[in-house]
Amino acid sequence: MAKVLLVDDDVDVQEANRTVLESAGYEVALAFTAAEAREALEKEVPDIVVLDVMMEKIDAGFDASRDIRKKYPNLPILMLTSIHDNVDKALRFAPDDTWLPVAKFVEKPLAPQELLAEVKALLQANK
Repeated sequence: MAKVLLVDDDVDVQEANRTVLESAGYEVALAFTAAEAREALEKEVPDIVVLDVMMEKIDAGFDASRDIRKKYPNLPILMLTSIHDNVDKALRFAPDDTWLPVAKFVEKPLAPQELLAEVKALLQANK
């Protein structure tokens, strides 16, 4: 089964999403910061990254997505975040090739079935 790198500084979110993914047969590696995610990627490249935005800095996930995309251009990134709860509606974000090079941008919280569907869809699209 596919390996997922789950990057989020919220322990409860990590645990919930890890449980959902592992129960579906995915192998899950955890990182709590963008820096830890970069280190994990140096050791082993997963099949997909599920990435938060607001971690050690409010935009850490944005920086991490650009770094990941540069080094691993074909690695799917699912950005799972609640940043839109914390910014003005005029500052909404969406994937693009420069600022936010992710395959999908999804708002937290995400129901378990939705998380599994998003991960599966991105993995299938990347084959």
